Amino acid sequence: MILTADSQAKAVIEAALFASGKTLSLRELAGLSGLSEERARAMAEDLAAEYAARGSGIEIKGIGEGYSMQVAFGLAGRVISCAPKEIEAPLIRTLAIIAYKQPIKQSELVEIRGNKGYEHVKELETRGLISAEKAGHTKLLTTTRGFADYFGIVSSDPQAIRKALLQDRMLVGVSPMYESLAMRLGLDYIVVNPYRPAEEDLARLQEIDLLILAPGYAERVKGSYSGRMLEAGVRTLSQLKVSAEVICRVAGSGDVEPLAAEIDSLLKRFRQRAGSARPIRPLTPMIGELARDLHLPVSEDGLSVAPDSSGMEAEIQVPVHQPYDMDILERIVQRCEKILSGGKV
Repeated sequence: MILTADSQAKAVIEAALFASGKTLSLRELAGLSGLSEERARAMAEDLAAEYAARGSGIEIKGIGEGYSMQVAFGLAGRVISCAPKEIEAPLIRTLAIIAYKQPIKQSELVEIRGNKGYEHVKELETRGLISAEKAGHTKLLTTTRGFADYFGIVSSDPQAIRKALLQDRMLVGVSPMYESLAMRLGLDYIVVNPYRPAEEDLARLQEIDLLILAPGYAERVKGSYSGRMLEAGVRTLSQLKVSAEVICRVAGSGDVEPLAAEIDSLLKRFRQRAGSARPIRPLTPMIGELARDLHLPVSEDGLSVAPDSSGMEAEIQVPVHQPYDMDILERIVQRCEKILSGGKV
């Protein structure tokens, strides 16, 4: 097949856009194809129309004074796990976390991904997919224009990126206390304070599809958030398991099985220990719930048990106001251990 000069120039432009993986200016396209900038624009527009006409998963899009070949809008969320092709899966997972949760501190990323997160940040920054700006003793991580260009996202604004990546999936909002639960379940989430929202929290509340909050707080947050809410009880191990199952079902994503299996194992062990424990006398409904969940014997002359925040005199003080960044399962385990060790014969 003999190509005309125009066909050859168009092929060069198509190949350049494919090979570059970034937006090329009209000046660059003109220089590569040997055309004027006006003719290069016309060729790029012809290519864009051809790709659109066949419903391709790849599109050519005008961005500013240039053009980019990229994943078609709406498909980014489905293909981020396998592209760019040369990036290994662990690196892609780190990139996805940054994209979903940006701006995110490097220290927070490392808590999620481990020390390998430091290497990933360097690599992703080198590839031009993220920006890492100094912020005190850590770095603040965000995606770049290059990231948006590759995935066919018109804007590099974090909200636009999250919206594009989460098409057909829910973005879940969680308070700091529930973050470890969202991480364990593998949800797409952002952290927000719905109880005393600052300006940043109010903006994030507009992004989310589902808000997870503590029981009894729905009315309190209605003034700031009118979307779907789910109150998650986490006082006991059984409550945590049920809440996790409901969250995954409502969100339509996440994996509850690993957490459920761990809870079942803990309950089996704790209930065996409860069989040799002295009866207790719960002084609050919360302690009563823990006792029932552990199958602890309850008696009026048993060891008195109260939350350490209640101010009540009790033989066993159960920790309640633990750090918000403590793993949510560990919070409950700590309470169970306190009751069982204090009431052991």
